Amino acid sequence: MADKKKPIHRSLFIGCAAFIAFMCILFSAQAYYTYSKTLYSRYDEKLGSILNHITKRIDLDDLYQCVITGEKSEKYHQVQETLNNLVDEFNLFYLYSAFVRDKLMVNICSATNEAERARGEQDMELLETSDAYPEEELNKFSVAIAEDKITFFEETSEWGVAYTGCKPLINSTGVHFGLLCADISIEALRNTLHKSVLYSILLTLGTGILFAAILIFWLHKNVTGPIIALEKSVHKFAEKSRSKKKDPKHLVFDAPEINTRNEVEFLSIAITQMSKDMRNYVEDILEAEETAKSAQEEAANMTILAYKDALTHVGSKIAYDDSVRTLEKDLKENLVKEFGFAMIDLNNLKVINDSYGHANGNLYIAGACHIVCTIFRHSPVFRIGGDEFIVILKNDDYEHRHELIEVANQKFFETENDYSREPWDRYSVAIGLAEYKSGDTVDSVSKRADEDMYLNKQKMKKART
Repeated sequence: MADKKKPIHRSLFIGCAAFIAFMCILFSAQAYYTYSKTLYSRYDEKLGSILNHITKRIDLDDLYQCVITGEKSEKYHQVQETLNNLVDEFNLFYLYSAFVRDKLMVNICSATNEAERARGEQDMELLETSDAYPEEELNKFSVAIAEDKITFFEETSEWGVAYTGCKPLINSTGVHFGLLCADISIEALRNTLHKSVLYSILLTLGTGILFAAILIFWLHKNVTGPIIALEKSVHKFAEKSRSKKKDPKHLVFDAPEINTRNEVEFLSIAITQMSKDMRNYVEDILEAEETAKSAQEEAANMTILAYKDALTHVGSKIAYDDSVRTLEKDLKENLVKEFGFAMIDLNNLKVINDSYGHANGNLYIAGACHIVCTIFRHSPVFRIGGDEFIVILKNDDYEHRHELIEVANQKFFETENDYSREPWDRYSVAIGLAEYKSGDTVDSVSKRADEDMYLNKQKMKKART
């Protein structure tokens, strides 16, 4: 019988060690899961938003022809410029389009960031190959190009470890001819994640060891009953932690009623406090996740700002391009029957900038834009160039387009010839008007408006001479 005895201090020590280990595993796993989920979810949404934004600005059919012929088009150079600008704007590790052939990565169009350009590095050439990727990494890209959705994965190359989002490039005939990829370096963030988890383990382990040492030191043979009650409470707490309810508020340690006024009672109080501290720690982790989501929403708001011109507060070129795509879609679906464009070009802007400075040039632009917005108050106005604006005329403004154009011409004639004003307040513009006709495209209507504006501009020059 003596050999079968299990001293209470040894049993309690083993039980405490198991409980501490369980707590370490539980909270460390939860910390790792929470941080990892937040990190990867944030980057998935960020990369997905960036890739969708860029794809909308690329003529995929034109880019496909560049890949087939090996010749760069004008739109290809526009894509190159767009990628070069956005890789720095979004603080990306790399931004590129490519495809896999003969176990090599073949470049379509890759961004060169500002630091690389400062070092004199040139943009990669169309169809230039690279052997920087191991075969197993190339396989990931090969699988991604066949998908119809954005694919995310970690990839390793000569340039380091990155988290990559890949969107297949699909032309109008359904050919998957490449990938648009955006890379973010996650090495530092992964290190932070690992440090946080290690800190959680050490904190839990240290706290547990401390209380276990106190318990063993003050153990007394007459506390068997309270210890059994305490053990039952621990098991109940463990069952709660393993339940499907992930709310940390449910991780409450129900301490047994112990009034021994000795070490066992103090232990019960200490374990209760430890559970509260751990619950608070988990709540802090969840709060950090909410903070990360707020940062993500802020990044989305920054994207929205790109749709507004900073000087005039009217729509930007990006916003105009989106409106054109929407208008083209509405035409195909017969949702729009009539519309027009008013193309507006500022006269004398270069003279104002050269003679009175760019600050007054900005006042000249903003003042002229204000008049345009006042007259075409029911139509969207976009600044599509330094001195160019365009108005999409629909509904009431379209019905009264000729009257509004006449009002605008008269208003700008008055300001141009009002010599009591400062030179930068004497606004002068040339306006062109074009209406949609059956068989037109949105692009053909805008070109006619531009041509009409140019003719009016020439007439104004002849009138001055």
